[in-house]
Amino acid sequence: MLLTTLYLVASLASPPPQGAPVKVVTSLTTYGAIAREIVGARGTVNSIAQGDEDPHFVQPKPSFVALLRDANLFVTTGMDLELWVPALLDRANNRDVAVGGRGYVTAYTGIDLLEVPVTVSRAQGDIHAVGNPHIHTDPLNAILIARNILRGLERVAPEDAEYFRTREADFERRVLEATMGAELVGILTPETAINLLRTNQLLPFLSRTMLHGHPLMNQLGGWLKAAEGFRDKEMACYHKEWVYFSRRYRVTCIEYVEPKPGIPPTPRHVQAVIRLMRERNIPVLMASNYFSRSQIRLVAERTGAKAVIVPENTHGAPGVDTYFQLMDTWITQLAAAFR
Repeated sequence: MLLTTLYLVASLASPPPQGAPVKVVTSLTTYGAIAREIVGARGTVNSIAQGDEDPHFVQPKPSFVALLRDANLFVTTGMDLELWVPALLDRANNRDVAVGGRGYVTAYTGIDLLEVPVTVSRAQGDIHAVGNPHIHTDPLNAILIARNILRGLERVAPEDAEYFRTREADFERRVLEATMGAELVGILTPETAINLLRTNQLLPFLSRTMLHGHPLMNQLGGWLKAAEGFRDKEMACYHKEWVYFSRRYRVTCIEYVEPKPGIPPTPRHVQAVIRLMRERNIPVLMASNYFSRSQIRLVAERTGAKAVIVPENTHGAPGVDTYFQLMDTWITQLAAAFR
């Protein structure tokens, strides 16, 4: 009887069964950072594009093929951002991570896409036929991307599914708390908070809802609170990678230095942007750090605007290794520029 009792106690104290380490490869470092939050100690995560590299234009290498050939899970946007991915998958010849395979994950699944074109024409530049693919710049989308990665992990490593679910739920909680503050998440509950974010009704809801005689807006914290300094303000942007960020934090890009995706700006267009920024007294020009810094600084100097040059993805600058550090960087630098 004593031996049976000791066996039961030992069984309850033992960690859940652990399978072979899962090997995850992602197209972008930000997807890798999110995957790492979920995978934890149960696998490895490698990314193909560098954090400070334009994800539109990645040069395929044999080492990328080797990574994919050995992978259990591959995470890519699933739109037409990484046009270099199909060739790599063909050369890797790994059925698990091929399109439709159990280890193939599209990050955009379930996300409300912006800038979906009615018609597609090459005259519009390197246009994205199914919508704007820079989806990770909204923290709600980071949660939805994490859920997509979790579903893929459950398929390829079911023996570790409970471990992955626990870590993914913890990531969701931390993203919500970082977005609006832990106190507000506790009042609303996570699912209510997510639904309000998805419908873009969080701020209106907080403004009209009272708690102990005070607007619930008083409880707002996190990134949304820190973004108050540029909410409902205007800025210029270099490229259209900030549309999801703009919607979430209510800051408008009124014009783009690169007018058509993938087509370098002409001197005439740059001058038109400068004139508009002067006329509207636009104080900030926001750009990713893989674009021409000389072009960005030229426009900023001629308009008196502050240039906010930031990494679009994790590992794109020193000290920006997690999704939280990435969003902190965007919010902090933009808020400082608007002061």
